Amino acid sequence: MPSDNSHTHPTGVIPGKKGEQPDKALLISTTARILVATLILGSSLFIPEHGKSVLLIPSNLHLYVLTSIIYFYSLISLALVKHIKRPERFIFVQISSDIIFITAFINISGGVESIFIFLYFFSIIAGALFLGRTKLLITVFFATLIYLGSILKTAPIQALFTSSFSTYVWTQRFVFYKIAIHMIALWGIAILTSFLSQELHKRRHELQQKSKAYKQLEQFNENILSSIESGILTVDNDNRITYINHAGCAILESELEILLGQDIITLFPELENYLRSRVFPSHAPFHTNIVMKSSMKQSKIIGFSSSPLFDSENNTAGKILIFQDITRHTTLEKKMRESEKLATIGRFAAGFAHEIRNPLASLSGSIQILKDSFELSGTDKELMDIVLRETDRLNRLVADFLQFSHTRKEKLTRFNLHNLIGEILSILEKEIQEDSGAHFSNLIPKDMIVFCDRDRLKQVFWNLILNAIQAKDNKPLHITIRGEKRLRGKSEHPVSTPCKITIQDTGSGISEATKKVIFDPFFTTRPNGTGLGLSISRQILHSLGGKISLNSQEGIGTTIQITFPC
Repeated sequence: MPSDNSHTHPTGVIPGKKGEQPDKALLISTTARILVATLILGSSLFIPEHGKSVLLIPSNLHLYVLTSIIYFYSLISLALVKHIKRPERFIFVQISSDIIFITAFINISGGVESIFIFLYFFSIIAGALFLGRTKLLITVFFATLIYLGSILKTAPIQALFTSSFSTYVWTQRFVFYKIAIHMIALWGIAILTSFLSQELHKRRHELQQKSKAYKQLEQFNENILSSIESGILTVDNDNRITYINHAGCAILESELEILLGQDIITLFPELENYLRSRVFPSHAPFHTNIVMKSSMKQSKIIGFSSSPLFDSENNTAGKILIFQDITRHTTLEKKMRESEKLATIGRFAAGFAHEIRNPLASLSGSIQILKDSFELSGTDKELMDIVLRETDRLNRLVADFLQFSHTRKEKLTRFNLHNLIGEILSILEKEIQEDSGAHFSNLIPKDMIVFCDRDRLKQVFWNLILNAIQAKDNKPLHITIRGEKRLRGKSEHPVSTPCKITIQDTGSGISEATKKVIFDPFFTTRPNGTGLGLSISRQILHSLGGKISLNSQEGIGTTIQITFPC
């Protein structure tokens, strides 16, 4: 007989959970043993005596004794099952014991003439189910020996040592014929059930592997759907929700138990035209946006995309809806469109201002020539001076606007920041009157070297310091410029942090209302100001990767802090 199949457990027991198969085998064998014994005992009580003689049913006394032994043995087996350490041996002993009980019953019910020879089949089938092929072979061989011993006893051996062996065989030929038939049946059942059992074990093992792979795949798919930030739900042909992932529940601000089974059209009536209208067939995808009120009583825009859902037979089973909260994206798109519109207007305004500047320069030059050519006096000279002043003012406004709207690539160089501030302060000291009451303190470290766009940074400091001078009141003004540049790290090539420059003045300060709009273009508190100085400074710093902040108190002064990569 072939050896054990590789799919059988090394112990010979069907693979399964720990403790499951011994209990199962014991329960089956014990239940079958008690059931058969009870049926035979019960039938013997209702069959009349002449029927017992025909069926070769043993006397009640022998049957009672054997049945009592079987019941007692079954109870002991049930009591010992929890203490069994070698389950394969225990099952083998159980089946062997059953063979002994069956042989005893056959012996008292007619021997070779007994009709209960089929009881061996149950033990052989149990051996095929719960034992490997090797132990099954031993079981069948044991059943053959014990059956032959109970039928023939020692008669063949005695005849073998006498001259009457051939006579014994001839006289017992019908007995040998029946025994041969019984043995063929036993071994045939053993071989057949062995192959069937191994095939069952193999299929069960394959089923377990496929079931495990299916669970892993199902868990993997579930993890994918749970990890996706978009909401995913499926509806059946009646538009009732059959599945929704965690992200979908979060977007819809509801629980899974509440959403499952609901009609999607009840939740979102706007989808009815797409899910039921003849204009949009059930197999056609669609994309739409709907507005939903969130728990914070704010409008939430949800974008829906739909595709048909098919079953294993390629029949339409519903729809898959993928949706996202696109409120933020919609807001960003709106701002982007507005920025593009403003950028277009800005380019147009810059071009328009550039075109104005040329005739404005010609106009200013012509008026200056006329003023020098004619000897004007009185009102005419005053009007001519007004025209020149306003022309210059308009020219400065156009120049500032062009600078505000103009962007160019930075020209990064290394330079001394202390010297740059000193150069600016030197020019301003010459331009302002000595009695203006403005004093400057350049506290920038003298060895502070920065890597930045020198010209654009100079424009920033010029605008900020000049703005502080122009906004002074009647009291003396003191402007202090401080700076620091720190290094972090102890490596051979330390990395520098952004430079921090503070411009502090003791002027009149800025009101809270003015602080909110101080950097807006064209906002100014001076009659002759253009309102672009601070706006230009902030724009330059942003383009350099820096930022500007302002802190001011009325009557005390203003502190401006700027940072920029250096």
